[in-house]
Amino acid sequence: MLIRLPNWLGDTLMATPVYENLKDQEELIFYGPPPFLTLLEDFPNTRTLPFYQGDLQLNLQNLRRFKEQKGLLLTNSFSSAWLFFRAGLKERLGYATDLRGLLLTKKVTPPKKKMHQRDKYLYLIEKLGYPIKTRDLRLYLKEEKLVKARFFLQAFLDSKRESFIVLAPGASYGPAKRWPELYFKRLAEKFNKEGFKVLIVGSPKEAELGSLIAEGLSTTYNLCGKTDLPLLAGILHHTSLLVSNDSGLMHLGSALGIPQLALFGSTDPELTGPLNPKAKVLKLDLVCSPCFHRKCPKGHYKCLVEIKPESVFKEAIKLINGFY
Repeated sequence: MLIRLPNWLGDTLMATPVYENLKDQEELIFYGPPPFLTLLEDFPNTRTLPFYQGDLQLNLQNLRRFKEQKGLLLTNSFSSAWLFFRAGLKERLGYATDLRGLLLTKKVTPPKKKMHQRDKYLYLIEKLGYPIKTRDLRLYLKEEKLVKARFFLQAFLDSKRESFIVLAPGASYGPAKRWPELYFKRLAEKFNKEGFKVLIVGSPKEAELGSLIAEGLSTTYNLCGKTDLPLLAGILHHTSLLVSNDSGLMHLGSALGIPQLALFGSTDPELTGPLNPKAKVLKLDLVCSPCFHRKCPKGHYKCLVEIKPESVFKEAIKLINGFY
């Protein structure tokens, strides 16, 4: 079965229970953005096929080698179903959204009730007739990736057993999902004073943000843009705590089952919250939230600015002491 992965890192990780339930029934071919494929390549009984954004002919050429495969669409767009149709995949499975029902050979009407995004993915395959044996997020990492991460961390830690904190201050959706950078800086200062080293992680787009947070802090290090996803997963595997916004890296922490604090502003943890028994969500129940806007319609961002670094630090220490 060829699986078209979601276009966002967080969604790709929230769909890991789909892969886990299907992998023992047939060989899976993950089809999606190349960076996500490197993160999923250790899943048992799977292969990978890159999707190249904007290159229709190359995508069609690659897909036509798999005409006899079932194609499962975890995306909801018309264009993704059209690509499978054009490539001639004999079975095309997915939600009947975006006017693409005629392009699918087996279609499912999306659920009407409110549910977590993970459960929407599982609902799809359940309606297609596949049994659900697990609902847990799961990520496989071979030992060589963990060893590579430990080697990388030697540049920042004094010993293999030294505890460290990871901060992920980015969120691609917009400022209404991002806790203020100066709050992240104050939080890093508090961790440093308690003897914890702090690593700031994210994409190259967050490099400037990471520099702002790390500036002037001798034991806080900006790694934004300096790691790929497998290395970052290995780093998170070894951390004492991840503090993040509602972001793809939050879901990476969930899939790894590490202690984590998730800061929510404009979005709803009932829909996209961390699915991890070691996770705690910090959110203010304001009248105006969740609004799901990229920018605060009222301009005050109170859902985020009223979550103070002092309260986040207290919850962080509780989590660390609870699991270690």
